[in-house]
Amino acid sequence: MKLHTYAHAVEATREGTIPARFDQSTAAPPDPVQRSTEFQAVEGGGETMSGSTLLVEAYAALWIILLGFLLVSWRRQARIDARVDELERAVARGQAK
Repeated sequence: MKLHTYAHAVEATREGTIPARFDQSTAAPPDPVQRSTEFQAVEGGGETMSGSTLLVEAYAALWIILLGFLLVSWRRQARIDARVDELERAVARGQAK
């Protein structure tokens, strides 16, 4: 809301009059059926799965991701260790000369 519009709204409130665009009494009351708060299941041909099946699948996916990450990390660490060993041998050879 722009400052000018806000100032008019505040002034109208002080005077006890509310501009038509701020007056909510002119709006039609909502239909009580549309405001229902009870759960309504969706009918249709979509696939449904039980919550326990989804939970097991989620845990399995997380374990697979974790094990894959550990495998990749282990292989990278093995390459780094091999490279460090190679560099240590090169340094030792260089000092021996």
